[in-house]
Amino acid sequence: MDRRGFLGFAAALAGSLMLPQAVFGQRRSRRINPGNFQGENYGWSPNPDARQTFIQSQAMPFLRQQNTLIEGSGAGKKALWYRMYEKVTKGPLIPHEQGIGDCVSHGFGLGVDFLTCHQIEILKKRERWVTKCATEAIYGLSRVEVGKQRNSYSDGSTGVWAAEAISTYGILLRQKYKDFDFTTYDPEVAKQFGAKGLPDVLEPLAKEHPVQTVALVNSWEECRDAIYNGHMVAMCSNLGFGQFGASRDSQGFLRRSRRPWYHCMFLGAMDDESDRPGALAINSWGPKSVVGPKRHDQPDGSFWIDAENIDNAMKQGDSIAMSAYVGYPRVDVPSYVIW
Repeated sequence: MDRRGFLGFAAALAGSLMLPQAVFGQRRSRRINPGNFQGENYGWSPNPDARQTFIQSQAMPFLRQQNTLIEGSGAGKKALWYRMYEKVTKGPLIPHEQGIGDCVSHGFGLGVDFLTCHQIEILKKRERWVTKCATEAIYGLSRVEVGKQRNSYSDGSTGVWAAEAISTYGILLRQKYKDFDFTTYDPEVAKQFGAKGLPDVLEPLAKEHPVQTVALVNSWEECRDAIYNGHMVAMCSNLGFGQFGASRDSQGFLRRSRRPWYHCMFLGAMDDESDRPGALAINSWGPKSVVGPKRHDQPDGSFWIDAENIDNAMKQGDSIAMSAYVGYPRVDVPSYVIW
């Protein structure tokens, strides 16, 4: 966001960003193709030109180019990273509940949260958990600073835009920065950032915490291996799985429906050791978006997707694996004894 845009944004804001009821001008959030189902939002926009730009701008845009050592490592294995997330954050995983068509930012934001937990718990890096990612920042950066959609109040983003946003511009958290309060998700803030971009004053703060490695994932096997090794995957595709409130089958899966979703979801687990391999989608429609049987203690708002459908989604060419997040260093305070 340039200076003129920021001044206009600040005037419209009138100091109300810290309030959940903030309204920007006359433009209100709208749901994307909600049908009759409360809570159903989408927001992934396939963009072949953006994909080609990403491929040309990256030295190694594909996962298979970046790490051949992990190839095949997830075969016959299982990784349930939501358990790790709940251990590090000391609480249950509560699914996001998007208010506009900003699903891409929610899929990537949760992916970075899982990366943080993986680096703390599995890689034993000297980092600390602070709080969740501010998805509004990812959304604005992906659409405006990367996608050049300035002054467009239509909803939606792409996987490659979000990948470049988190790797080039970085991450903000759900906390206060100067006069901005991201403690609670606000779809109106996401809407405004999606049209005007992230305010310039916040960009240097975000750039201190980039995701250093992003790559396109092209198959179930690549997705499986990436997740198994802690490279978190945001799945962007038009695969649909019924309507809001759909019921999982006896194994925790939702079957693919004819009705498409243009949607991004974070994949928080993989299971290739069972007789029905697949990955776990953690949706951003709240805890009641899907009901029915679970397996492996999966969190609310999630469902398993069969491997063949994951493969189909990956082949649509906009799903991203993330790794190497620059998080927040842990500060060890000595234990002093005062006599």
